[in-house]
Amino acid sequence: MEFISAIQDGFKNYANTKNIASRSQLYYWFIFVFVSLIFCTLLDIVIFDSNTYSQLLELNKPTGWLSRIWFWSIITPSITIIARRIKGISQPIFYQGQFIDIAIMIVILLIMLLVLAY
Repeated sequence: MEFISAIQDGFKNYANTKNIASRSQLYYWFIFVFVSLIFCTLLDIVIFDSNTYSQLLELNKPTGWLSRIWFWSIITPSITIIARRIKGISQPIFYQGQFIDIAIMIVILLIMLLVLAY
């Protein structure tokens, strides 16, 4: 699956767990999520003059609204693609190296959640 079609399929099937997702679709989706969140964070810094990383512990100064809104809009498709990828594995999940890939994607998703939704 190509990069653009993987992103389109991710948004088109954001709540559909009946289909399966390929490994390339999972990788392309998380590359898109990572790059788009970096872009939104840079826009937050430039446009709103906010630095989310230096003000992580200052909860009374909300910063980085654009990246937070974008993160919460792509959290459901991200979880759905992980679920579709788990469903697409034909053998038991622990016997393949794909278990590590899915675990890494879940950890990346949780780290993004902790950084952006404080």
